Amino acid sequence: MATPVPVLTPIIEGAPKGDTLFFIQGWPDDHTLWNEQVASLRDRYRCVRLDMPNYAGSEYRRWGYGHEEIVEALVRCIRQVSPDRPVTLVAHDWGAYWAYWLHHRHPELVSRIVGLDIAPHMTPTPREILMIIAYQWWLLGAFVVGGGVGDWMTSRFARMMKTPRQGEALSSSMNYPYLYTWRDIVTGRADKIFRGYTPEIPVMFIYGEKKPGRFHSDHWLELVRSRPGNRVVALDGTGHWVTKDSRLKGLVSDWLDGTRQN
Repeated sequence: MATPVPVLTPIIEGAPKGDTLFFIQGWPDDHTLWNEQVASLRDRYRCVRLDMPNYAGSEYRRWGYGHEEIVEALVRCIRQVSPDRPVTLVAHDWGAYWAYWLHHRHPELVSRIVGLDIAPHMTPTPREILMIIAYQWWLLGAFVVGGGVGDWMTSRFARMMKTPRQGEALSSSMNYPYLYTWRDIVTGRADKIFRGYTPEIPVMFIYGEKKPGRFHSDHWLELVRSRPGNRVVALDGTGHWVTKDSRLKGLVSDWLDGTRQN
């Protein structure tokens, strides 16, 4: 039996007639990750946020959802909230991964992308590969174990990484992306997902420099910079959660305003 597609419930605020900004976050964040961004943009943009499956108040499934089902759920939500016009995706972490996948599959739905710290193309060093395997399999293991032990493993890692969300609000059930990522890697499917992906829409890519490894390649940076109007920003002194950096609001706001089509 095929895995069902989850139903995502949009949270909409801001200018009713403004361009639609569609925010997508990753592990272990909920829609509140974007509070400051939305506060600075809602006077002139229509801001759409949502919580992903297995987060508080959202649809729950013990084994979560594969990337295919998540992307399809995002596609359906975008068509619901903006049936006549493409949206701008603002995405971080797994949200960025899903955003690129969505755009690659349905380019007609997306007008611009703000990608935060995660790119569709990576060329990790051996050290970075070991780091990725270690933390992802820790979270994958927590997801499979589940229960109190899995929740403790998840919360411990979140505290160590100083994520925006920590404590009792977290659960191992949120870790399903790691299970399905490694399923795709083992089956060889992961290498095909972004094959030939060269976005021809405006793209802004912002990443933090202060972290153990990069989640992007030099090729991706060159690809983004090669198109007029695109921008790459490296935030010094900032780690993976660039959303916590006070500079982000101004950077995103200025770029969106500068690339907005009247």
